[in-house]
Amino acid sequence: MRTVQLEIEDKSLDLFLSIISNLKDGIVKNFKIKEDGSFDETKAYFQNAYSEIKEGKTKLVPFNDGLDELDDYIDSIK
Repeated sequence: MRTVQLEIEDKSLDLFLSIISNLKDGIVKNFKIKEDGSFDETKAYFQNAYSEIKEGKTKLVPFNDGLDELDDYIDSIK
């Protein structure tokens, strides 16, 4: 048995479900609809992070300084 993952446009979902429902018995063993909220959650996270940067609530560090801080932290927990 194989698993297939599809992304269906919202406007075509009813048609897709109709097609799946009319397939010969035994072809599709199981199907479920998963709502994809991850994009909205990610978008909200980055909008919030950007707002905090603009408002000065978040300290920005250069990339290499961040790596140095991370290395120091890792060394401290060894």
